[in-house]
Amino acid sequence: MIYYKASTKHLLGVWLTILCVSIAPFMANAQSWKWSIGSAITQYQFQNSKGHQIDWMKPSSGSHIELAQDHVLLDTVRLISKFSKSSIYFSNRPKLAKSLSYLNYAIGLNYHQLNAIGDVQQIAFSYQTDFVGFSLALGPKYTFYKGWNISLAGVLMGQQLIAGNQLLANRYYPLTEDPQFNSFKIFAGYQMELSKAISPTVRAFAQVRRTASLFSPQSTTGKLDLLPMTISMGISLTR
Repeated sequence: MIYYKASTKHLLGVWLTILCVSIAPFMANAQSWKWSIGSAITQYQFQNSKGHQIDWMKPSSGSHIELAQDHVLLDTVRLISKFSKSSIYFSNRPKLAKSLSYLNYAIGLNYHQLNAIGDVQQIAFSYQTDFVGFSLALGPKYTFYKGWNISLAGVLMGQQLIAGNQLLANRYYPLTEDPQFNSFKIFAGYQMELSKAISPTVRAFAQVRRTASLFSPQSTTGKLDLLPMTISMGISLTR
């Protein structure tokens, strides 16, 4: 039996994810909880050590699950009810207060399967991965019709591989020992969400999110970037 030594980068990602999971129950002041489930369709972009793009990788789908808390950046109703320096500041700047009241931010925990398939010289291969991590989103939300909202937000994600294998011909290779996969990954991108009120406290929504990995490590064989697009549906419960 072979034993592998865990890398510091791998453990850092696990520690950050555990920290997010640990503090989530104490963040009870959220204005709404959001649950979503859907599919992640991931494009692998590989650049070899000579700087050439390799195009024999094809997108594949996997699962996407997320639990998030959604907040209004500036709740003007709650602000008016308080007598404080901030309430006085924004009461003297109504245009600024109104602009900030359109902005929402969300903090979430998620699970992704970022997969790919392909073939080279008639040899088929596939990548099957499981990532866990967190997401941060910030952007405006508008009501454009009765009970309908639309929002566009910038997204930042941190993801850590917890399991993964590469199938090459008839053999499996663990990706947890591959530096292109096992390091803690940062993603950035944007998302669009359309939601509809079902009741005063419940909304249904559909969301599309596109992100790309940043600061991908350079290995002896090249550099790999992951570009997932997630399509999901869910419900939002307002407190």
